[in-house]
Amino acid sequence: MDAQIHRLFEIFRRAGHELYLVGGAVRDHLLGAPLETLYDLDFATSAMPADSARILRAARLQVFTVGSRFGTVGTIVDAGRLRREIQITTYRGEVYSNGSRKPRVTFGKDLESDLARRDFSINAMAMTADRSLIDPFGGERDLRRRTLRTVGEPRVIFREDPLRMLRAARFVATLGMRPEAEVTDVVGELAGEILTVSRERWLLEMNKILVGAAAADGLAFLADTGVLAYLWPAGQAMVEFRADQGRYHHKALWPHTLGVVSQAPARVEVRWAALLHDAGKVTTRSVDGAGDVHFYGHEAAGVAVVDEVAQRFRFGRALHQRVRTLVLLHQRPALYDGHWTDGAVRRLIRDAGDTLEDLLDLSRADVTSHRPGVRDGVLARLAELQARTAEIIRKDGQAPLLPKGIGQAIIAHFGIAAGPRVGELKGRLEQAVLDGALPRDGAPTEYLAYLEQNPE
Repeated sequence: MDAQIHRLFEIFRRAGHELYLVGGAVRDHLLGAPLETLYDLDFATSAMPADSARILRAARLQVFTVGSRFGTVGTIVDAGRLRREIQITTYRGEVYSNGSRKPRVTFGKDLESDLARRDFSINAMAMTADRSLIDPFGGERDLRRRTLRTVGEPRVIFREDPLRMLRAARFVATLGMRPEAEVTDVVGELAGEILTVSRERWLLEMNKILVGAAAADGLAFLADTGVLAYLWPAGQAMVEFRADQGRYHHKALWPHTLGVVSQAPARVEVRWAALLHDAGKVTTRSVDGAGDVHFYGHEAAGVAVVDEVAQRFRFGRALHQRVRTLVLLHQRPALYDGHWTDGAVRRLIRDAGDTLEDLLDLSRADVTSHRPGVRDGVLARLAELQARTAEIIRKDGQAPLLPKGIGQAIIAHFGIAAGPRVGELKGRLEQAVLDGALPRDGAPTEYLAYLEQNPE
């Protein structure tokens, strides 16, 4: 451990109190992460919160006491470029009342009792200043075997806090853990209890699940145990959608979706879009007279699903809008055939805005075919499209499409009132710029002349 962390151990030792590194940092270190690179560290101590605060202040460290009524005192430790957030929590016991997700905190007297209240064995380990491991519940062994096992009886663990069902899925997705059969069975039995957990907590865990290296496995765990049906009923409808996909769609909807999630870059907006991109297919399937299957309008139907999910999971505005744009446009890049005009490429750039890179990455991830030549051909066209967008953006620079004040110029020139008609005329001018018929950010008179010469 670095000097700053050693100092923490030392100041508590000198004050006559025990201090141990606990939880995720110990787990991640055993998986190979150097302790010196971990920035979010949790410690357990024999000191009461007021004593922890006093010890930290005496060492001239910042003190945050927001969580002190739950036994936690925070501080910040700077170690070179790494700014560590430290939480120091008094040994605790927790008692859950029936129907309550908020435990009544009692302070304990020893480390093992504190570790015993934790959810999974891989999170119930501690480390001393000299890096000796304290592992009363076999967490290191389970970590080696990639076995996810609760500390204590699973029904008690998951009933105490049903969010632990999502945490189980997170450890499947991020660490490649395999839940014990009893864990899976109990999660399935108690799946409906997830509805007692706040939606904000849902979102925090789902974000972590989605960016995991094995995100598809975490999502499959939620689907297989029935938790997904309570989290997101429309997602369960995707799982159960077994209708014929037609000759152009060789995979069932849910396996295809999991494949896209797996191939998408681990950025939360792109992974959410990957999960939702084809959700609209459930309600838009049709069969024409020749027997071909279509999903006309599934992008627009997918946007409606995004809106429902955003409300259900309490998305922030930025996440909602980015995922909405990606789902709405997700098929556009795949339609590129090498013959698009510069105007068509510019329209894509305009419509995608700052999601363009994410959109192209999502389109690449959407290619899950294993048929010879198909995947390579689509990826080659997408690479060409990306090169063209980059070149057009470079040539066009950051200039706006239309000059400032063009709306007022239209009103004055044509003698019309402000309103939708002005917006329609500006839209025609923007389209002309994208098609190359007008320059970007030119003289207003040039644009007004164009409208006169090209009446609708």
